[in-house]
Amino acid sequence: MKVEEIMTVNPKTIDQETNVSLAMNRMRSGKIAQLPVESRGKYVGMISHRDLVRKKSIHLNSKIKNYVVRVPELKKDDSIETALNLIKESATGALPVVEKEKIIGVVSRTDIIRKIEEFPEVSKLKVFEIMNEAYSANKNEDIEVVMEKIRDHDADSIPLINDENRVIGLLRANEILEFQMKEKGSDSNSHIRGEKERFDIDVTSIMEDPVICYEDDDLTTAAILMVNKHMHSLAVCDKGQRISGILTMDDVINTLGESSSTEGMLVNVSGLSSGDSDIYGIIFAMAEKFMERFSRVANLKNGSFSVHVVKHKSEEGGIKYSVRTRLLAKKVNMTVSYSGWNFGKVMSEIFDVYEKRSKKELNKD
Repeated sequence: MKVEEIMTVNPKTIDQETNVSLAMNRMRSGKIAQLPVESRGKYVGMISHRDLVRKKSIHLNSKIKNYVVRVPELKKDDSIETALNLIKESATGALPVVEKEKIIGVVSRTDIIRKIEEFPEVSKLKVFEIMNEAYSANKNEDIEVVMEKIRDHDADSIPLINDENRVIGLLRANEILEFQMKEKGSDSNSHIRGEKERFDIDVTSIMEDPVICYEDDDLTTAAILMVNKHMHSLAVCDKGQRISGILTMDDVINTLGESSSTEGMLVNVSGLSSGDSDIYGIIFAMAEKFMERFSRVANLKNGSFSVHVVKHKSEEGGIKYSVRTRLLAKKVNMTVSYSGWNFGKVMSEIFDVYEKRSKKELNKD
């Protein structure tokens, strides 16, 4: 199947001189997470709602050219497998289809998941087999706390729970940002800040009805639900509707095409900024050494290793690292989380756990 068969044709675009506030409103009204950016009719890059949410401070009147990122480009004759692998490698939600410097289409994770039947290897998978650890916000928490949790998990929404751990609603980042924008008013010097700003609001007043799946649901069914509801993640619940995990679009995408993906382990890192080069270096150096050993022991030729890092600053100025990881390959699906003040030691502990688990699993066989 070719890219031109699945791409969104003639997508909405935005000029690089447009204000951030207008770009955010356009993405929200169109229920899209990314927009191609143009300058004088020529494609120059992409802007994503996810990237804007990560910012601690946004000047509403600043131009989106300050937030544009370059991502790999597709041709209309590329295969769906090429698009899938590039989305995995670039860790982005959508890729532009470009011809003679003009944007002619966009291929998103959603477009690929709509064709999930093209990947028969996932047909027998259940949600519980690939879901992540649960995260949520309590209905009594302040909106600033909720928004910080969304940022920490590199998400665009978060399940809202009651005191019994049952899912009662859903909070989207764009709804929170829109509320904050209204509260800030039309002042030309307005910013949206993630710190030291207090907004008096009951979070249940802006929540949506819950969108959930269950642990034993087929992965294909849950993935299509995610697409139909314009979600990038779903709360996974037990039979009593108590939250037990989170299924993300990235989880689904990283599962697709494993049998035919490029040889070698793909390392996905999220939660860090461009200024965290030292942490990136530690992750890739340690992951490379571990993967060499693991591949020999488990006889694996390809797979993916995902790392999400959350940094917590103490009042004394120190940083505590909370790290969630997932190792996904043929017949291997493991998750390990750990936290500590020394990032190198945190990663070392995580890899030790993986090594012990994998040896134990291999001994069973």
